[in-house]
Amino acid sequence: MKVLILGATGLIGSHALRALRAAGCDVVGASRRRPADERAQDWIEVDFGRMTSESDWLPLLSGVDAVVNCVGIIREARDGDFDRLHRAAPVAVFAACERLGVRRVVQVSALGSHPDAATGYWRSKGAAEADLLARRLSVTIIRPSLVYGEDGASSVMFRMLATLPVLMMPMAHGAKVQAIHVDDLAAVLVRLVLAEGGVPRELAVVGPRATTMAGYLGALRSGMQAAPALVLDLPMPLARVVARVAGMIPSSALTPESLLMLEQSADGGNTADAGPAAALLGRPLRDPVRFARPDQRIAATWAWGAPLVTVAMALLWLITAYVSWFGWPRADSMAWLAACGVPAGAQQPMLLAASLADAAVGVLLLLYPRRWVWALQLALVGGYTAIMSVCLPGFWLHPFGPLSKNLPLLALMLLMWRASR
Repeated sequence: MKVLILGATGLIGSHALRALRAAGCDVVGASRRRPADERAQDWIEVDFGRMTSESDWLPLLSGVDAVVNCVGIIREARDGDFDRLHRAAPVAVFAACERLGVRRVVQVSALGSHPDAATGYWRSKGAAEADLLARRLSVTIIRPSLVYGEDGASSVMFRMLATLPVLMMPMAHGAKVQAIHVDDLAAVLVRLVLAEGGVPRELAVVGPRATTMAGYLGALRSGMQAAPALVLDLPMPLARVVARVAGMIPSSALTPESLLMLEQSADGGNTADAGPAAALLGRPLRDPVRFARPDQRIAATWAWGAPLVTVAMALLWLITAYVSWFGWPRADSMAWLAACGVPAGAQQPMLLAASLADAAVGVLLLLYPRRWVWALQLALVGGYTAIMSVCLPGFWLHPFGPLSKNLPLLALMLLMWRASR
């Protein structure tokens, strides 16, 4: 069987492609760019948003037995992207499939989709569904809830959030999700594509149990064996402000529209009966507590820990620069420099140079946090420590530990140097 997968580089599409190939299908992927490890004859490079006419698809569907449409975006890069990618292009695909007599069409939609839904995402998905169901085709529309995949951007983000000690989220204890593992979803797609008949025309493909967002993070935390955390509800008036600001960042998944979808899911709109999907597979669906693994804990923590360390260290350098030149009594600084053998005429220029160097390191960490900046800090702090240990050894006995505190700082700088890019 020859299967064409649209959106084959996305999370769902890439897993469906591998699963169908493992099942013995001749699978052709379609996306904007062909992955480096794919052969040219097994891939179609196509700008989906421009393929909005039936005639655009007719030559690409020649000899194809089944089409799986996994194309989807969570936010628009340009006005009208939802309509182009979720409705216009799929409708053109469906029309071409109907004309050529393609045997099976599986449309990956979303729970909550409807032509009259509250958001453009859901409405565009619902409009494509309505068109597909009206055609003379063997079709199945699957509607997943939240999809977890180890390599998925949202899953990486949720693993990171799960390791935070304290977190505030909109609707953390109100919005419901029923996360399904992408491997289970791909297995459902294989069954639907290969089925000879008797498949449902519409199918909710969700995980075995519904949880709140806080509960979902708790399940990931349990799987990673991470430390307990406190998850709080971000008040909705503040959440709406945050969503508007976050919506200005092109890569942010939080927008006013996605927040509205989250609010609506509190009424059960993002949950469904998992029984039909489990029955189709003939086995239980994977529980969210088995999604994440202990070996992912370090990477998840590092995702927020590295930026936190970088900002904290930058502030340390900037504050030190300010205090050295403006805050600390100049006479004390000159006395220390004299004890280190610095001539009187060079003491003030050297103090200024040291303060500027500290400030420069702080700015570099904020604006250009590269590996060599951490090596530079190691050299500076190591040099300061060595010189003061010889010239001002009494600082080792100071109760506030001005030199002994350099030891953990040096260890942290060494770790960041070796771990950074």
